Amino acid sequence: MRGGVSTADHEGLDYDVAIIGAGITGLMTAYTLAEEGYRVGVFEAASGPGQGVTANQSEVIHVVQLPFGSVKSKLAREGNLMYDELCARLGVPFKRVSALLVVRSRLTLAPLLLGYLYLRLNLRGRFGVRITGSRGAFELEPRLSDKVKGAIVVDGYGVVDSKRLIAKLHEHLAGKVDFHFNCEVLSGKPQGPVFQLRTTRGDFACKCVVNAAGLYADEVAARLGLRVEPIKPGLGVMTEYGGLEVNSIIAPFSLIQRGRTKGGGIIPTMRGTVIFGPNLRLLERKSEAEPTDDDVRELESKFQPLLRVRGKLLRVYAGVRPLSPHGDFLLLEGYSGKLINLIGIESPGLTAAPALGRLVAQRVKSVLGVHQNSAVGEGLDRAGVGAVRGGVDSGVDGV
Repeated sequence: MRGGVSTADHEGLDYDVAIIGAGITGLMTAYTLAEEGYRVGVFEAASGPGQGVTANQSEVIHVVQLPFGSVKSKLAREGNLMYDELCARLGVPFKRVSALLVVRSRLTLAPLLLGYLYLRLNLRGRFGVRITGSRGAFELEPRLSDKVKGAIVVDGYGVVDSKRLIAKLHEHLAGKVDFHFNCEVLSGKPQGPVFQLRTTRGDFACKCVVNAAGLYADEVAARLGLRVEPIKPGLGVMTEYGGLEVNSIIAPFSLIQRGRTKGGGIIPTMRGTVIFGPNLRLLERKSEAEPTDDDVRELESKFQPLLRVRGKLLRVYAGVRPLSPHGDFLLLEGYSGKLINLIGIESPGLTAAPALGRLVAQRVKSVLGVHQNSAVGEGLDRAGVGAVRGGVDSGVDGV
């Protein structure tokens, strides 16, 4: 008995792997490792799963993330292709939709063609891309504004009930994984072959630690003895409407990505509602999570002109994103691979989570050894994502 939880005692260890954080990334990592037969403990400071970054988001399963050569873009495309099987297995509502990148001026039709060629080149046939004029756009989306002159159509996007996904993952893992909720990790360090964690619920011994603490992953890394650049908090505000029926994700086309976000879109949900957003506003503190009237006006002015009808505003909500110090997912190792830190898992973290969990499990496997039923890591070469390189005891390495 350790920390109030009974586990099989193998050589004095509580777990093969301790995962810090029960958001979508932590749960998908636990899901993959549990399927491989590893003994896993999940440590979460909140009272239940998915209450942090995962809680408030647009629920989009992305295709296009820029730049295409980034780790987050590659993992998003790989994770996207895993969602049909994952949701079918767990019984989670999920549907495929197209995204329409629209223009409202004939002067922008030439840039639209360049954008189409660029996307077709980079998506390489894995996701359908086509260009259409106003008539084709209206056939796909009858509620579009009559000012729309053309669109790029990207197939393979999706929308998912993310709350149901979190609940079903938690339910599926019950009995296979130990969950420690209301349990904050205070410190930890390797002692020989064992990694010792000190928490508010007791001390635990494991072989390997995965830091998937989302917005607080930088602070957790520091408690575990590694220096990483601080995460920058960013607020994403969304407005949700009833009385609008759209079949696709709709967004204004632009050749230029401004700042840290593509700028959101008009997004159908599994609830039969429509979301405008998210936007992105940089914050001074991680605790700031309140939308303002200016946020609402910004979203209205950007997205309402793309539609010919108005909906009824149901709610305004926001989530804080863990913006990466370098604009990309950072997978940082320490203590010769015994600690894997996932830093800056921002949008599209939900999309990338199945592939990210598989990539992390691949690295854990290289440290702990391979179970006979192991299949972790298949398909990662297709995504073009290399393995995280092993760290030295006093520092970190990154992809």
